[in-house]
Amino acid sequence: MASKLKSKAAAGVRTLARRHSKAAVKVLAAIMNDEEGPATARVSAAQALLDRGWGKAAQPLAGEEGGLPILARIERVIVDPSLQKNSEDSSGTDNRAHT
Repeated sequence: MASKLKSKAAAGVRTLARRHSKAAVKVLAAIMNDEEGPATARVSAAQALLDRGWGKAAQPLAGEEGGLPILARIERVIVDPSLQKNSEDSSGTDNRAHT
């Protein structure tokens, strides 16, 4: 029953907010066009207008050009601490072959 009340309340808030959409867009446009206003506010307002009018810009997926690289392999190596001291050179680099 509580979830029905929450969803009903959310729908009511959404309806009220949508009634102010036209005024909100006008305010965002006014902020964006205010040459005396702070640049950060103007950019934020412009971005908000673009996002609402055209949708947010697509983000590249991992592996795509401009996206994050795909991690190809994860390897877990268990090392015996008593062997580790003997196999490190003076720089602290492990010279043992990894499999």
